[in-house]
Amino acid sequence: MQGWSLERKVQVTQTRIIEWYMKYNGNVFVSFSGGKDSTVLLDLARKIYSDIPAVFVDTGLEYPELRAFVKTKENVNWLRPKYSFTNIIEKYGYPVISKEIADCVDGARKGQVARLKRLNGTLLGPDGKKSIYSCDKYLYLLNAPFKISARCCYYMKKAPIYQFEHKTGSYGITGVMAQESRLRTQNWLRHGCNGFERKRPISQPLAFWREQDILEYLIRTKIPYASIYGEIKEVKKKDGSPILKTTGVSRSGCMYCMFGVHLEPEPNRFQQMQITHPKYYDYCIHRLGCGKVLDFIGVPYH
Repeated sequence: MQGWSLERKVQVTQTRIIEWYMKYNGNVFVSFSGGKDSTVLLDLARKIYSDIPAVFVDTGLEYPELRAFVKTKENVNWLRPKYSFTNIIEKYGYPVISKEIADCVDGARKGQVARLKRLNGTLLGPDGKKSIYSCDKYLYLLNAPFKISARCCYYMKKAPIYQFEHKTGSYGITGVMAQESRLRTQNWLRHGCNGFERKRPISQPLAFWREQDILEYLIRTKIPYASIYGEIKEVKKKDGSPILKTTGVSRSGCMYCMFGVHLEPEPNRFQQMQITHPKYYDYCIHRLGCGKVLDFIGVPYH
């Protein structure tokens, strides 16, 4: 499915949206972050149902350009989290490496045996060999001089959405893509795009798309998207094959999130932030203490 043409992906995605909409008699909404993925999702959904509402969680961690873009859209419900990012990192810890690794370190520090084994590389799979879930390369995080967890994602983003769903009885459509992580791939393979049978039903009709599909869709349709991404250009990879890239940021999640930053080529998101948003950069690196975390995991930010 990931190798399908863009035309086929659009058709199947809109079919999944229709199925979701009809299942819940139109009592659905699009989870809209203002990022490029959810911008494409909202466009696809509103080409079928022009009055479908969107929900935006204003965490206070978004790029200002992103918030400004969200304000250009009609019929958007703005939600706010109960706690600030400062509250979360003080109580639970910093988001480091990935949700999976942060959860593993957090659990291991609490004495959870399986997660300790994963970090030590001693967890075995069904075949008696080292488990594919072992993450001993991150064992060093166990002794980090700061708290680590993935709780910020729950309290800052998920909890407000859950409360909205409970209050309205509506069901969400999100722009999550399987290629973003192993966990998301597993969930897609287990539940498909429309997880009707999940404990918390959720639709992920873009699950089989790739980032290149998102960028190609934006180019083809010429729909507006947040200015923080800059322009979409075709560049050459090392092997000479063409690939689409944004001239601005490549991702536009929470500005201070450190998930995945260790994989980014320079200039990474924090190095770019120092140039484009120096006040936010100073607050992040020095006031929030993200500088000490980046130093510990060996990620440059100057």
